[in-house]
Amino acid sequence: MYTDTNIRQEPAYRHIASGMEFHLGMLAALLTVCIWSGWLVAMRYSGGSVLTTFDLAMMRYALPAALLFPFVWRSRHALLETRKRYLIGIILGAGLPFFYLSAEGLKHAPVVHAGLLIPGTFPVFVTLIAMLFYREPPNRRRLCGLLMILLGVLALMMPSLLQNNTDILKGDLLLLGASFCWAVFTVSMRVAGLPPLAAAGLLCLGSSLILLLQGFSQGLNSGILLASDHELLLQLVMQVLGAGLLAGFCYGYAINRLGAENTSAIGSLTPVVAGIAALPLLGESLSNAAILGMLCIGLGVLIASGIRPRQPTH
Repeated sequence: MYTDTNIRQEPAYRHIASGMEFHLGMLAALLTVCIWSGWLVAMRYSGGSVLTTFDLAMMRYALPAALLFPFVWRSRHALLETRKRYLIGIILGAGLPFFYLSAEGLKHAPVVHAGLLIPGTFPVFVTLIAMLFYREPPNRRRLCGLLMILLGVLALMMPSLLQNNTDILKGDLLLLGASFCWAVFTVSMRVAGLPPLAAAGLLCLGSSLILLLQGFSQGLNSGILLASDHELLLQLVMQVLGAGLLAGFCYGYAINRLGAENTSAIGSLTPVVAGIAALPLLGESLSNAAILGMLCIGLGVLIASGIRPRQPTH
């Protein structure tokens, strides 16, 4: 006869909401995909700009940190009670390591590569983290979906491998590193269970402090005084309002409602939106390899997520 102690408790990162909370989580996840796509296009656009990576990072973290500080202060007791490793995972996972890897990768690889390799592969990294740290092997359906995602990534990178295009390959590897960082953030965010705005504020505040230390120790490398008003407005909207505030809240809300794995799977739809947006905005073209990669990853998302709301208990 089984007792409560014989029943294996479901890990926190797998908890899924039901009813309206589930649908709101889906809406938040899809809105995050749109914001990410715009952010990738803006970062690629800044590659030929006078704005430095330090400038963009300050926009991304410092201004949102000031706006979100009241939420951090309000949740200070919850933050103090959270395990330090999860707080570090939140700050470093979506903080400066992720930002610099993404920015440097986009200098060498087109937007569609970033869209495929960052949100396209972090479901795989999320699952690997779950297997290593939570002893949670993927079921057959999710494993098939993840293999399909990897097939799409291989299709994208194969032309560069065959042509020995080291510049694009370097960018792709940097983007894969950014994907791993985001997976660490995703799992840490879900297990910590912090309010989305408080977690976003913690992330921005911690990253801002690191940026200030970097600026004082290495000197300020800024071109912000040379940038045009149009360019500053574009980056302020995407870095501060988009990536810094809206995406931070929406992604945290989606994780708390849908779980880490399902949210990361929905994020894999970003390359489709980013690739289409890059056509008119950046003049980039979609190669056959990129289209094949999108199809494989899109199919992998549908298989791996298997997203459905949990039926409310009566």
